[in-house]
Amino acid sequence: MKKLLTLCSFVLLSLGASAQMFDPHVGIGVGVGTTGIDIDASATINDYIGIRAGVDIMPKFKVSKDLDLGVSDKTKGVSIKDMNKHIDDLNTQIVAWNAAHPTQKMELIDKTLLPNGEIPNDLTIEGKLDNTVGHILFDIHPFKTSFRFTVGAYFGKDEIISVYNKEDAFFTPINQWNNAIITAQNNPTSTLNTMVVKPYNLDMIGGELGDYFVTPDPAEQGNVKAYAKVNGFRPYLGLGFGRAVPKGRVGCQFDLGVQFWGKPEIYIPTYDKAAKTYQYEKIDGDKAGDDAGKVLKTISKISVYPVLNFRIVGRIF
Repeated sequence: MKKLLTLCSFVLLSLGASAQMFDPHVGIGVGVGTTGIDIDASATINDYIGIRAGVDIMPKFKVSKDLDLGVSDKTKGVSIKDMNKHIDDLNTQIVAWNAAHPTQKMELIDKTLLPNGEIPNDLTIEGKLDNTVGHILFDIHPFKTSFRFTVGAYFGKDEIISVYNKEDAFFTPINQWNNAIITAQNNPTSTLNTMVVKPYNLDMIGGELGDYFVTPDPAEQGNVKAYAKVNGFRPYLGLGFGRAVPKGRVGCQFDLGVQFWGKPEIYIPTYDKAAKTYQYEKIDGDKAGDDAGKVLKTISKISVYPVLNFRIVGRIF
């Protein structure tokens, strides 16, 4: 009987302790900070543990800039005026090529798609930040006070920054030009090569970036994009003050921590002249030239994203 009473007392004490350890409440919150505008639902298990789940909406900031294509510099000194003259010469030989090779027809270089009918020396590009993410976070209050440690994760798109041509299909004539040059170089006895490309020392239009030849992929329909990628799943570690659900009707939270999003990677559209293939290629800082290489090496070291947020939270029950 004594043992039974002791066991019953232990069970009652355990139930009482469990009731104290499980005291759920629910709330909602909205905040602002380095992750944008965050909206989430929150809950507390007890005075020691809180849970938050929601979304961080980052405004899609866009920046436009005019970029000097440097066409004459990238085509062995051929001037813009000469380039436009050679378009007509290339088109004449493309017509002859298509007649002789009906199964390997090429598109004519469409001058009507060019501003004022001429290859431009400037390009308007636009950069966009797209870093809207979701999150699940666990708040741990070790001292049963508002001070806490927070662990969890953010998750979203891995492509966070993109740079692209603002005018749709801007590079279509460039693709057509490059295709004519490639065909001529692959067929050295063709009139396309012997009468136009070789005599005038013509080459593909693109940019030299160290070991990389940057040029648009025809599969992109006259458009080009470079982009930066990080991990889509990003563990989080931080600290702060405030509870996921306030003890009163309204409260506030402050967060300071970091998302571990991994080593950023930069991808650009390139053409491998040896393999004769287009691809989106990840840039290696050691192969990108001195200036670009230094920038890329610096970016690659930024493996965490700082989180600094302030939130207003409200208690539902």
